[in-house]
Amino acid sequence: MMELKNIEAFLMIVEKGSFSEAAEELNITQPTISVRIKQLESEFNTILFKRTNGKKITLTDMGQEVYGYLQDAFTLIKKAEQKLKSGSKIDNNITISSPNHMGVNIMPELLKVLYKSYPNVDFKIKIEETKDTIELIKNGEIKFGLGYIYSEKELDSQNLIFVKVTDEENVLVCSPAHHLANKGVVTIEELKEERIIIYNRNFFVTRSIENYLQDLGIKTNKSLEINNVGWIKMMVRKGVGLTILQKMIVEDELKSGNLVQLDLPTSIPETPIYLIFNPETSTELMEIVTETIRRILVK
Repeated sequence: MMELKNIEAFLMIVEKGSFSEAAEELNITQPTISVRIKQLESEFNTILFKRTNGKKITLTDMGQEVYGYLQDAFTLIKKAEQKLKSGSKIDNNITISSPNHMGVNIMPELLKVLYKSYPNVDFKIKIEETKDTIELIKNGEIKFGLGYIYSEKELDSQNLIFVKVTDEENVLVCSPAHHLANKGVVTIEELKEERIIIYNRNFFVTRSIENYLQDLGIKTNKSLEINNVGWIKMMVRKGVGLTILQKMIVEDELKSGNLVQLDLPTSIPETPIYLIFNPETSTELMEIVTETIRRILVK
């Protein structure tokens, strides 16, 4: 059965003239949009795009032939969605999920908007890691949640709606009294001599940061693992060690001078933040949530 997301991908590539630009516009990855086109081509049993001069993307003859039909079909379906949305009802009780430290920065502002938009709805917040959020949404216990997604497989293997919000910057921080506080750029050799305080190793972001440090030749066997972000920041302020955290988590401390950001010769991997929706979530609610969280995070 032909899927709407595949038709949308096809039309966006025609509009942008590029797989990469179309993927960026749809907030998906290039491998994901390529898979969608392959699925559509399999439905039609034909090739829809060709490359000219090695780079430029153009429609094949068959692609040209079906383009108008798909464009009309997509427009009609979108109109039907709008009609249904205008008369759709929102559940009286909606449960939202978020990782603990992300929710601290996002949920207050999001809830203000949701209460204003849906004054008769009771909202409940659950603190969950990404893998648990995905399972709870699949089971219908949660309407939507925030999470960290690093794998293309995770995006394509679930019957859920994933919307990328942003790539959050991770930063190395220390106490203002630390001997490296005024150093500017910290060398790899200097970092090897320091104790790194890390969050729960079961956490997506922690594993990504550990892999980054190991690639630099920095062993984390003398690191201190703490399962609480507030404690990590307290330990760093008191000079126990350094830490790498998402910038939004330490933003207040950096502004107040309670923590100092250190630079490294190589960039620390960013953290991809996604909204994950139950497919039955109303379009209106998804749009309000997505717009609000992007406004909060993308500054």
